Amino acid sequence: MALTVQAYQVLGINREDVELLSHTVLRLGGYAEGLFDFHDFGFEKSILRQHVSNVYEMLLHMKERSTSFGLPLRPPNLPPSAFWEDQGETWNYLQTLRFAAGSIMMSEDYRRYMTADNLYNAMTAKVLHKCMIGILDDLIDKGTYSYLEAKDLHHVVLSSMVDPDFDETVYVKRLISMLKQEHVPLFDLMNSITKGFNALWNHSPHGADYFYQMEVLDERVALGQALTMFQKEPNFSINKMHKVASAFYEPQGDMTWWEKLGAHVSATVRYNFIDMAFADRVYDLKRLENFLAGWYYYDTAIILMDHVTSIHQDLRNGIGNLSLIAMRTKELESTSSLRAYNPALTVEDYDGHLRRIAALTSKALELVDHDFHDENLFYPFLTIMMPVVMMADWIGKRDDMIHTFLDAIAPAIRRVSAVAAEVPEIASTRQPA
Repeated sequence: MALTVQAYQVLGINREDVELLSHTVLRLGGYAEGLFDFHDFGFEKSILRQHVSNVYEMLLHMKERSTSFGLPLRPPNLPPSAFWEDQGETWNYLQTLRFAAGSIMMSEDYRRYMTADNLYNAMTAKVLHKCMIGILDDLIDKGTYSYLEAKDLHHVVLSSMVDPDFDETVYVKRLISMLKQEHVPLFDLMNSITKGFNALWNHSPHGADYFYQMEVLDERVALGQALTMFQKEPNFSINKMHKVASAFYEPQGDMTWWEKLGAHVSATVRYNFIDMAFADRVYDLKRLENFLAGWYYYDTAIILMDHVTSIHQDLRNGIGNLSLIAMRTKELESTSSLRAYNPALTVEDYDGHLRRIAALTSKALELVDHDFHDENLFYPFLTIMMPVVMMADWIGKRDDMIHTFLDAIAPAIRRVSAVAAEVPEIASTRQPA
């Protein structure tokens, strides 16, 4: 039975999850504000504070409409004191909520062109989608899925989320048959998320206008995630990943194969399309070539920001992530097993890698700025928040690494910030194409 958007609006997301999202935004925003004491970004910290306040206000309104009987996302045995550390769950809920907070920040740029109902629906849809992406990522990382099993699982789930002819009975049968036995406890949550997102997307004002873009990204993610099966034991193979990922799309021909693979796995650009689906106008994507190319670079940078903080943790789990591959490509090409492998990474290795991530991010920011006069400095704000959201595990532990990245990205932020002759009171920025 299909779930109508009206019924899902009543259900919504559990208030406790929305409250944690709100606290996460404030905590991350507070840390980001402190970075202005160490870096010159070309604008005052009050601008960033206002953006964070806007996002927090959006979440407060979302919380007001949420109920205690809404869809619960938090695992029942997770300690109340846990914030964003991995608690050893099959699905890393806390990390996913942190990433969802980043996707919610993107909605600030579109909210002027949404009704209150559509903003609520867009934010709900984003949280649901981000949770599904987090679940799928953790399932294939921690489970024993083959290349084809991982690809098919992603294809079935992600395509069902936007399918205008979604059939729950067919979906349930396919999903339960594809999950490993130890992952069956997540079945009900995955089914609820799929139904909820599908109802929201297919009842949105313009979801149909961006169906093709979502399908393309879903296929990229499915193929990219399937390839990551060769990042882990017992099938670790740099050569197999290289062979396929080298042929992946890239905007300007200046990326390595692992950077292209990262963009395919990340696909964070989709959260723009979710916002666009709930806006009160259609965006002409033909006029947004720089914007979309910029988001391809952002996607690569985002996945590498995530991976660079978890290299050794992933190695302990038998995974050679993309940041490790970037820093030890030649060495890993002749490595068939990660057991007892010690990369012996140095500060210089991290420094060079973080500066490459900053170069990708700088290019992303400047490409996006070509298509929009960003007078409210939204993208400089978002660019500062990206490493804070993605590298949160380093906060208080390896702040020097975060500062290395920001030292390298600050000149690009200053260049883009200087375009605005003056900064008015921040409301919302995105003009339709």
